[in-house]
Amino acid sequence: MRGRRPGPDVHERLTTVRGRVVRSLAVGDGSSRDGPLVVVVPGLGLPFYTLATARALVERGMSCTVLDLPGFGSDRLCSTPPNIHAIGLATARWVEAQASDRPVVLLGHSTGAQAALTAALALGAGRPFLSLVLAGTTFAPRQRGLIGLATATPSAYRHDRPDELDPAQLVRGGSAIVAILRSGLRDAPEDRIRHLRVPVTITAGIHDSFNPVEWLDLLATSAVLAPTVRTSLLGGSHNNLFTHPDEVADLVCLAGADAMTG
Repeated sequence: MRGRRPGPDVHERLTTVRGRVVRSLAVGDGSSRDGPLVVVVPGLGLPFYTLATARALVERGMSCTVLDLPGFGSDRLCSTPPNIHAIGLATARWVEAQASDRPVVLLGHSTGAQAALTAALALGAGRPFLSLVLAGTTFAPRQRGLIGLATATPSAYRHDRPDELDPAQLVRGGSAIVAILRSGLRDAPEDRIRHLRVPVTITAGIHDSFNPVEWLDLLATSAVLAPTVRTSLLGGSHNNLFTHPDEVADLVCLAGADAMTG
């Protein structure tokens, strides 16, 4: 099934990682190798909406690749099971295979932030030039039941737009998207982030009801082993990687400096 064309500046890459083919989308010409590589882990396995931020990063001289995990961006077989920890481990293995020689910023959004946390924990001990950006991290403790989730969801997307999603990706994902959501609801990032040993930036849109300030504060204060912790409220609501890409990119550039310091 054909979806929205990502644009001529987006280049599909297929990489075999531990016997599985991982599809990624490299934005720009890939000529900049002096700075860190930003690796984007989208929420719910839907990569299209993250490309606006990827382009904004390239405009700032950064290299950026969006991972299509589990694999809803094409008609290929999915490369990993549809849950946040499998996606996170696949992300870590991709980084080990494709970016072993350069600093890396892991930028995860929504359930992708939960997966990126898994990746950072898997990479952290042996990976000095690494930083993590948790954007719109799901789910705050009171949202992990049906009532709490239903209460937060309608207002979480109040400033988002319908053109941020590719309908083909939604169709391909189908019930697997629900599986990712369920795995995210079972997770407690505030517990796992206590073991993180790399710089972390925690951010969300100011109107994102999935990310009340107290939730960002809990994540930040729980990152007790991280050498630096940065928090920031940006414009927009949950999917502000699409609606406010320049603000997000400026913040990710700061995380890039963190990665460069080791």
